[in-house]
Amino acid sequence: MTASLLQRLSDVTIVPVTSVHQHIPHGGPLWPGFANAAGLRHCRAGVPVDQPPDPPSGPVAELREPAVWGGFLDAHFGHLVAEHLPRLPFALRDRPDHPVLFTLDPVLDPGALPGWIWGVLDWIGVPRARVRLVTQAVRVADLSAGPQAEMLPQVPPSAAYLDLLDARAADLRPLACDLVYVGRAGLAAKGGGGTAGEGYLIALLTRLGVTVLDPGRADVATQLATYAGARHLVFAEGSALHGRQLLGRVRQQITVLRRRRGRSMARAMLTPRVSGLEYREVTATALIPLWKSGQPRPDPALSVYDLPWLFAAFALRDVDLPGFWDMDAYHAAVQADLAGWFAHRQPEPPLVIRFRRQLAEAGLPEAILPAAILPPTPSSSAT
Repeated sequence: MTASLLQRLSDVTIVPVTSVHQHIPHGGPLWPGFANAAGLRHCRAGVPVDQPPDPPSGPVAELREPAVWGGFLDAHFGHLVAEHLPRLPFALRDRPDHPVLFTLDPVLDPGALPGWIWGVLDWIGVPRARVRLVTQAVRVADLSAGPQAEMLPQVPPSAAYLDLLDARAADLRPLACDLVYVGRAGLAAKGGGGTAGEGYLIALLTRLGVTVLDPGRADVATQLATYAGARHLVFAEGSALHGRQLLGRVRQQITVLRRRRGRSMARAMLTPRVSGLEYREVTATALIPLWKSGQPRPDPALSVYDLPWLFAAFALRDVDLPGFWDMDAYHAAVQADLAGWFAHRQPEPPLVIRFRRQLAEAGLPEAILPAAILPPTPSSSAT
């Protein structure tokens, strides 16, 4: 058995989170010697990125029973799984019955947390009865905290950590399947990051007998059973990929279809979990909106498929897309996603001009572009 990696501290005050910047909370434990407490603070690439919480200005509750520090309940699935919850498996192994304390994203209602959060916590091994949400400052007499066992952007897990995840999955009943596609359909039309026309791809894959998983609809248990039983997983690049980190080692191949060129999301975390991992370029162009500062904002970018690359990626899995592809139906799906994305994003005119040029260079016919993207029609002058 691996030696305990927990740190045990006395009289630690935890304050509620008041703000979140790039998924880094302001709030949480006031660790003793905060500046030198890298093993307890929130890190990326092994470097602390959080700031000392503000000391409480009002009453502080007292918790006398021993407790475990669970971390920050991020409202974003991928960040919660990939960088906040990896503290828990070692802590739960060594403190199996203690209450687990979490700070909360201020956008979440403590009384109405999304079901997927409870699903993730239940899978990790924290039933609702053990969850304590820190909504007011509390001083904990005896607090245990585990290590951040893997972290963004590319810090891999240890073998001991994967052993714990393997043990957790021992009772899971995998859903045996040869090929599973994990998509992001519907997000683009709502202004989120996605690929125009993915809905058509999913409809065709379903017709060809490929199992399709929508992580936005399937509960956590179903997602994990599907991941555990698949011989080959194909992910549209996105946060669902981090869901695979909730499992340990499975002899399977994972293919990630990049929607942002050159990105290798979660490569270091997934490599020791699987038999093979590859990233395929399938994007002809990506429409990248801007922050108010004028800097690029890649997360909600809208991508357009490079169809030959897409077809080649699935041909490697013996799926014949071009033999059944209906270009008119595909273009209709692309048009609908473009219309929805532009309606939500409402880019400034100079950016619209750039996007229109990108779409033309990607080979999309002007006839399918929504009115919001087309150049203005000159008004005829009165005679």
